[in-house]
Amino acid sequence: MSRTIKGKQRLPSSIALRIAAVAVLTAVTAVLTLLVRIPVPATKGYFNLGDTVIYFTAFTIGPLSALLSGGLGTALADLIGFPTFAPISLFVHGLQGLVAALIAGLFLGAKQRRRAFNPSWLLAAAAGTLTMCGGYFAAESVMLGIGPALVELPFNLLQNVVGAAAGMALSLVVRKAYPPVAELRW
Repeated sequence: MSRTIKGKQRLPSSIALRIAAVAVLTAVTAVLTLLVRIPVPATKGYFNLGDTVIYFTAFTIGPLSALLSGGLGTALADLIGFPTFAPISLFVHGLQGLVAALIAGLFLGAKQRRRAFNPSWLLAAAAGTLTMCGGYFAAESVMLGIGPALVELPFNLLQNVVGAAAGMALSLVVRKAYPPVAELRW
């Protein structure tokens, strides 16, 4: 049950609600990672939309949620068809969400977290992109060789640009439609 303070609807401050939000975001990350799969034959990797949820979570909910749902959601998706990459996805996408969320929140006070677009999101998205692309490049260079890792790099960059833009847009829409979502920050 939600509560109101000074006429504004607020969410309960329950840890169970935050855990449930992480579980739902993990599932949505896995589904969007699986839903659109454009293969990159050189590495057996694929372009997907899971980064949209990772960036949405980073900009809307916060670092711990982005770490958990980004890492777990992509790893679960990789277990279906690409199990070799599951541990890499767990680490790299979790770190991507954490880094993006920490940088996005670094420049914000409590009032600024509720406002519309924040320019720090661009820096956060760039850092998340470097984290994800660098992590996969390093792992694929060891596993597959530098050539295939270089082939996949532009796809990873594109995936992040699309994911960051969609995640920002989704965050703005959700935060405007339902301001109490900011209270799930964790």
